[in-house]
Amino acid sequence: MNCPHCASATKEQRKKTSLGYRTFRCSVCQRAFNERSGTPFNFLEYPTDLVLLVVLWRLRYKLSLRDLAEMFLERGWVFTHEAVRDS
Repeated sequence: MNCPHCASATKEQRKKTSLGYRTFRCSVCQRAFNERSGTPFNFLEYPTDLVLLVVLWRLRYKLSLRDLAEMFLERGWVFTHEAVRDS
């Protein structure tokens, strides 16, 4: 993976983020980043696949934000309807 800051080659680190994403360190600019850096999902607190599933169900099945939060609560993911709206 290339560095999103200087576009040079990077080395993968052993440490992973709290969400399980791989981390990298640039050998040129010495910055650390993860595989989500530089993407529109970088600021989110939840895994990318969960966010995409919420968006898919919201659009495909016309579910309310409160319904989505309740459905994912049954699957072990705790968030409010406001978190979905802010994403």
